[in-house]
Amino acid sequence: VAGKDSEVYAFRTKEEISAMIQVFDKHIEEAESSVKRQIACRNKMLFLVGMNVGIRGSDLRTLKWSFFFDQKDDGTLEFKRFYTLQPMKQRKQKKFVKLYFNQTVKTAINNYVAEYPIENLDSYLFFSRKGDEPITVQGLWGIIKGAAIEAGIKQNIGSHSLRKSFGYWCWHESEDKNKALVILQQLFNHSSTQITARYIGILDDEIEDMFNSIEL
Repeated sequence: VAGKDSEVYAFRTKEEISAMIQVFDKHIEEAESSVKRQIACRNKMLFLVGMNVGIRGSDLRTLKWSFFFDQKDDGTLEFKRFYTLQPMKQRKQKKFVKLYFNQTVKTAINNYVAEYPIENLDSYLFFSRKGDEPITVQGLWGIIKGAAIEAGIKQNIGSHSLRKSFGYWCWHESEDKNKALVILQQLFNHSSTQITARYIGILDDEIEDMFNSIEL
């Protein structure tokens, strides 16, 4: 839309993240049927996993249970330490990225699996209502966008906000922020740390700080 900012933003406060989780919890509690409850639980898992693995929506939507679990000889499932993913956007370049699973990812998945046991490791985490296919990119966008509006978040939020939020908080929580930028640059396949800084919104913070630093 002419004159309207189309940039998608990261969740840059803990309050915004908590507000999103509260929306998903509300949907779970108020679900009118078992099918709607499972969808609501799926959506919360989608948000938490997406925020903590830092991949594009086109890759996030196609994650399978086999990416996270190994099946032992006795039939029990064991969480993998990492999974090597070839992002769709980088397949021509034959590049891969390792996804490591923190405790938030493990808890989100285990909570879902406790209520909805895995029947097939080759099935998708974020399944479509229409069959065995994953949700569409547009469907993923709608879930995150709709929850953000309901949470009262004013900035433009979309599915790409999950990846940007991952990068922003990796940088924000790091003691060595320059080192964090270098690692994120490699992870995001950017050509420079300046692009990474702009991508996750650091430059926006610095520009605002600069304006607020002077009183002429």
